[in-house]
Amino acid sequence: MLEVIIAVAAAIFLGNVLAHRLGVPPAILLIFLGLALALVPAHQLNDVRELGLPPHVILEIFLPVMLFWETRNTSWREVRTRLRGILLTGTALVVFTAFAVAWVLHSFVGVYSWPVALIIGAALAPTDAVAVATLNGKLPKSAITTLKAEALINDGATLVLFALALQLAGGRALSAAHASGMFFFSFLIGALVGLAVGWAANSLRAYIKSPMNFSVFMFTVPFAAFLISENIEPFQDMKGSGVVAVVVAAFYLTYRGPDTIKPVNRFYGLPIWSFVSYLMNGALFVLVGVQLPSAVKRMGETIERFDSSWGYGLKVVAAAWAVSVLARFVFVHVVIGIIRALDRSERQRRLRTTFRGRVVSTFAGLRGGVSLAVALSVPSGTFGRDFTIFVVGGVVMLSMVVQGLLLPAVIRWAKIPPDTSEKEEIHCAMNAISREGYEALDDIAARVGASQEAIDGAKAEWSRFQKGLEEEANARSNPDLDDSQSYWRQNRALRLAVIDYQREVLKRLRNEGKIDMNVLHIVQERLDTEEIRVIGPVELD
Repeated sequence: MLEVIIAVAAAIFLGNVLAHRLGVPPAILLIFLGLALALVPAHQLNDVRELGLPPHVILEIFLPVMLFWETRNTSWREVRTRLRGILLTGTALVVFTAFAVAWVLHSFVGVYSWPVALIIGAALAPTDAVAVATLNGKLPKSAITTLKAEALINDGATLVLFALALQLAGGRALSAAHASGMFFFSFLIGALVGLAVGWAANSLRAYIKSPMNFSVFMFTVPFAAFLISENIEPFQDMKGSGVVAVVVAAFYLTYRGPDTIKPVNRFYGLPIWSFVSYLMNGALFVLVGVQLPSAVKRMGETIERFDSSWGYGLKVVAAAWAVSVLARFVFVHVVIGIIRALDRSERQRRLRTTFRGRVVSTFAGLRGGVSLAVALSVPSGTFGRDFTIFVVGGVVMLSMVVQGLLLPAVIRWAKIPPDTSEKEEIHCAMNAISREGYEALDDIAARVGASQEAIDGAKAEWSRFQKGLEEEANARSNPDLDDSQSYWRQNRALRLAVIDYQREVLKRLRNEGKIDMNVLHIVQERLDTEEIRVIGPVELD
């Protein structure tokens, strides 16, 4: 077990470091490193490869945590603005892609079993929220928000469609009313459970004072939402979606967070979430790579059993991948055309995208671990199971490698203008809280009974803070400005140098035996906090 932990951790570290140096999505290198680990003989990961990655590990352990965190980092305002498009791509596009892939494979590529073709289509229908998250910083905020929000909800539609495909494979006759009921109750129950769990968790976390207890409590929330929703089934086959429940609960808790999360919990608790999500994200792609050799092995056994060929299997993989990309391209264009024809409002005009932007959106629709988990969820004994796993695994690899490597070039070709809206909003917010805080200073001082000396000190500190904001804005808008002409840069460099000097003093006191190591840790944390105040929050990716 220790070998597995060390190997996976090393792969996550190496994959992310190399990805940042090479400028490619980390998921690509993580999958290849997982594949390399699986091919190393006499290694405990071989046991993982042979036993297989249980699909419930992805769907019930990885997915709730990562969906919860990605939802927390998704702009609710942008989601509301683009809600119509997100709902269409998160539901209707899933159905369209699944049936398009199934139809092409069944009609033109020789997959004669319609249920098998539909299972493959359902597995390949969703884009992957974890894979899409690796595109942060490479696309404008509006584009990445739309892609992330789509990926957050399309898993729910996919699992319903997958259940329908399995029922069809089992010989059950399906009706449009039955399928519609499954989709309706899936989203209705999931949304209601998500709101209920979000409300309850929000009410309880307001009383939690310990950051560690806060983190433990919050980690149970996505699992609770997922479990409760999945176990509510008012009618046969009409059960709630755990995915929808997790996403709704996360949106509710994120919106209510400023009122109920204590600052100390936010300061210490959120980095824990970021680390766990980062670790699970990396481990998922490494383990997907580990599974690929076993998928190839099972495909070889299938080829022998049905007297087929590797060429046929690879042809199916290429066709399924091409149709999944083309279906997204066609759907986006057709739907946008319909919306433009029906909605001529000024608001809709502001949301319009260019042809090149839609091409970027098509290439950014990556398939990932969720697709493989759906394929692995096909019950043993189901006709075509090994073939399905091979095809889906191959498409995931093609999606990550071909689309992932081409995407930076496509983004450059699209000439998408840089998005500075978030930086501008941050500067606007900092100015607003600074100005209004100063204006209310006398009233606040009277309320808390502060002395005139304290008021004068606060005003002097505010003046320094406001000057720093102005100088920072000037320095950022004039990056070529000489350091000697920038008060903000000089002040920043000076304060950081003083903090470094203080750290050296602290180490000297430790070496002289005047302070204990625990004291050093406490004081060092205060210096680290002061440095974060100077340099600003660090984005954890």
